[in-house]
Amino acid sequence: MGFNPQNFPEHNKQCVLAVAVMAAGIAGVLPQTTLAQESSMALEEVVVTARKRAESIQDVPVAVTALSAGQIERGVINSVVDLKKLAPNVELIAQPFAGAALSASIRGVGLDDLEKTFEPTVGVSIDGVFLASTAGANVDLFDIESVEVLRGPQGTLFGRNTVGGVININRTKPTKEFGVKLQATFDEFNRQDFQAMVNIPLGERGGIKVAGRSLQSDAFTDNVTRGENPDNRDLVNSTVSVLYDFTDNFSAQFTWDNYNDNSRLVDQINITSIPYNGFGFFGPDYQDVTSGDLSAANDYKTTYSGGKFYSTIQGNNYALTLNGSAGNHDIKFITSKMETKEQMDICSWGAPITGQTAFVLFPFGTGTENNPSGDPCFFPVLRDQEFEQASSELQVTSDFDGPFNYVAGLYYMTSDAPFVTGPVQVIESLQELEARAIYGEVIWNITENWGLTAGGRYTEEEKDFSVTAAAFPNGQDFFFEDDEFTYRLVLERKFDFGMIYASYSTGFRSGGFNSRGTTPNTVGPYESETVDSLEFGLRSQFLNDRVTLNLTYFDSTYEDKQEAVVTAGDGSFIYNGQPEDCGGPTCTFIFNAGEVDNSGLEIEAMALVTDGLTLRAAIGTLDSEYSKFDYAGVDIADIANVTWAPELTAALGAEWLLNIGAGQLALNANFKYTDEAWGRTDWTTYDPATGPKMLVDSYEVLDVSATYTRDMGRGMLTLRVYGTDILEDGGRLARPFDAGAFAFADIVPRRTLGATIGYEF
Repeated sequence: MGFNPQNFPEHNKQCVLAVAVMAAGIAGVLPQTTLAQESSMALEEVVVTARKRAESIQDVPVAVTALSAGQIERGVINSVVDLKKLAPNVELIAQPFAGAALSASIRGVGLDDLEKTFEPTVGVSIDGVFLASTAGANVDLFDIESVEVLRGPQGTLFGRNTVGGVININRTKPTKEFGVKLQATFDEFNRQDFQAMVNIPLGERGGIKVAGRSLQSDAFTDNVTRGENPDNRDLVNSTVSVLYDFTDNFSAQFTWDNYNDNSRLVDQINITSIPYNGFGFFGPDYQDVTSGDLSAANDYKTTYSGGKFYSTIQGNNYALTLNGSAGNHDIKFITSKMETKEQMDICSWGAPITGQTAFVLFPFGTGTENNPSGDPCFFPVLRDQEFEQASSELQVTSDFDGPFNYVAGLYYMTSDAPFVTGPVQVIESLQELEARAIYGEVIWNITENWGLTAGGRYTEEEKDFSVTAAAFPNGQDFFFEDDEFTYRLVLERKFDFGMIYASYSTGFRSGGFNSRGTTPNTVGPYESETVDSLEFGLRSQFLNDRVTLNLTYFDSTYEDKQEAVVTAGDGSFIYNGQPEDCGGPTCTFIFNAGEVDNSGLEIEAMALVTDGLTLRAAIGTLDSEYSKFDYAGVDIADIANVTWAPELTAALGAEWLLNIGAGQLALNANFKYTDEAWGRTDWTTYDPATGPKMLVDSYEVLDVSATYTRDMGRGMLTLRVYGTDILEDGGRLARPFDAGAFAFADIVPRRTLGATIGYEF
């Protein structure tokens, strides 16, 4: 697929023009008289590890947004999902049906599901360890040194399941000196967030870091049916990390994380059309409206779910990192193990089902473990899951003075994912995964101004899957294997102002099985998904390094794209000429649907207007559409929409530093606009005229904060007041999902006011 200006959407043309005007305006607002007087001022250099080596972000031919610890704290970036406020073409949403899970979409490539057998499209790495599951990936950003968001396929250096990009999180290391950091945050929803970190020296060469966090809060909604303001977050985390330098050239760090997240999630709302599939829905009190209608009428401050919603995760992570150097080489070895347990318990999916007002659509049960009242359930689901992941990576990075440098490595990972669910659709399954890879990338400085990068990665993997369900009463075993070669080629040209580059990269997302499948057609296996991406970039600095302007154009093609389609499971869906009865209300099919074409432009700019005032902008346009969608033998590309692919995302921000007395005041503001985007539905049966509403409206978010820091002699005091999404009160519909027989949605809070107090020495 090539770029043709005549085919570029008019909406995107207007966006590009607006961005060009804005970028020129950033330079225009800089006071020219000040430039001569303060020519020594410059933006601070940002160092990233997007190519497995420390480099200035302006020298890296990769689309990457980097955030420092200060930006995260002052910008009130509380969790991974908040990173979307600052990065273009990035959509991050909390996935409520798995513990601390993440639904991530970058440049229109995403996964919005929970099963451990569904591989991510966006990789999440914590201290160099990749998470093999979306569960636990929505990390609360505490004790963070830096975060990098890499956009586009990263299959060469980061491997499988990074077709959309990578979120690279680095936490602080033990300082080897005695120090304490304490912090407490409170907000209007009774948030009580206490954080503590202690660093202790271990002789002259080592140190120990101990960190802990306790977080509790209430929901921002009132439940009318149950007559309560429910609890929301309930989290206790702890970390112990030991770092020791055995010699000047060899060090080891061991880290243990324990986390216990017993959060009770915000009630969902039911958005099922009435009548839907020919029958009424909620009984005499709710014949003409859904709980979603009632909630929307109250600015999403009220919910009506008859049952509580639990989605918990507990676990332990262990990681050992060895760093050494020999000659002109740095050698790193990382080995880790993760063990988690999850429970998901949901009864009414937003419906106001109670003993007094209940028309039960699927009268299969009367409560689950955490809903033991005996009231009827709309569709009770109780899941117990365990997950174990072990991985090891050996990496060698050169540091020669000559024209050639390289990085090479070996990677090995295993995982076990047992799964049990009921009581309606009773399924028991187990997947065992083994993956191996070898990779390398060479950087060649052909001349002083021209450079070439070439790299590749070969991956092999096997999956053993067994399932016991209605169609497999005695159990059945399945096997999937695949091997893929992914590569990247980059040509770059340096100039006095920066560089331009062109790259071609590939990646793949692993195929496999559907752990909630109950029939041969729904279990799989399905094939791996591949991506080919062409990218052109400009990295520039001008006005004495006080302004950076980075532009990236991308054009990608996804083939054999995996699509999860949820249909009614009562036999009304016809697959290959036969009715598909999944033994319950829903069926989930994974189709290798065909081809999706994505293209767009990303602009990131930053300007140091004065010594204390910094402006920034991050804008992305996206044209994402199916060129082919094979839906059980029928091409539905003309009616299907790519989910979570807004055509425009735009962020404008500012930070103003002021010296006040013996301290410093930092004023922060960030405005983010996100265009409308589609949620998941079955496009063959969906009618936008009758609903349910699957198109999430465009919205604006404005976050502000004021942070005052002061040296108290024996330590530093921090006081912060903040407001997130201050433009609107109440809540916002964030994640509609059409399950075929019914539909529901998640809601998120809007205006939240809070304060933080901290002290460190």
